[in-house]
Amino acid sequence: MYSVTIETTGVDAAEAKDWANELANVYADMAVSDVNVSGNKISFKAGMTGMDDTEPDDIKMKLDEYVTMHEAFGVKKIDIR
Repeated sequence: MYSVTIETTGVDAAEAKDWANELANVYADMAVSDVNVSGNKISFKAGMTGMDDTEPDDIKMKLDEYVTMHEAFGVKKIDIR
């Protein structure tokens, strides 16, 4: 699992948690855990189930697509480690 931090332009904490948890429902191969919202940052663990060779770029691609589909907030930066 990778640590993901999304810096936003402003976010409602409950909406952001729901948004992050919904990733696992939208993408059946994605796992999300430990969602935390603090100020303008959303952080969580993310990975791809059944894929031992998952890279940060794989996660970033899914997040970019999901952000475009569900514009719940403005994204300033996505960091995946």
